[in-house]
Amino acid sequence: MNYNSTMRFRKLNFIYYRVVTLVYQFSELIAIEKFGNEVKSLYAKYAKLRDEKGVTDYRVSEETGILKSTLSEWKKGKYNPKFDKLMILAKYFGVPVEYFAEDDEKGA
Repeated sequence: MNYNSTMRFRKLNFIYYRVVTLVYQFSELIAIEKFGNEVKSLYAKYAKLRDEKGVTDYRVSEETGILKSTLSEWKKGKYNPKFDKLMILAKYFGVPVEYFAEDDEKGA
C-alpha cells in the first residue's frame, strides 16, 4: 500500500468509527427517552416515600445497601431500577413492591 492508500484507509476507518459511535449514542438517547418517563415516575414514588419517612438518599443508601450513585442515576432517568432493588426499597419503606408498579391515578 502506498501512502495515499494508507491515508484513505485511515480516514475511512475514522469515519466508520465515528458513525458507529453516533449511532450507538443515538440509540442510547432513544432508550433513555422511551424509558425515562417510567423511570422518573418510579423515582418520584421513591422520593415521596423517602420524604414521608424524613430520610435522605444517603441514609437510604446506608441502610439498604443501594449505592447513592444508583439513586442519583435513577433520579436522572439513566438507570432503570431492577426488581431486587425495588424489593429492598419496598421492604425498607414498608410498602408492597406493587406500589412502584401502580398507575399514578390509582393513588401511588
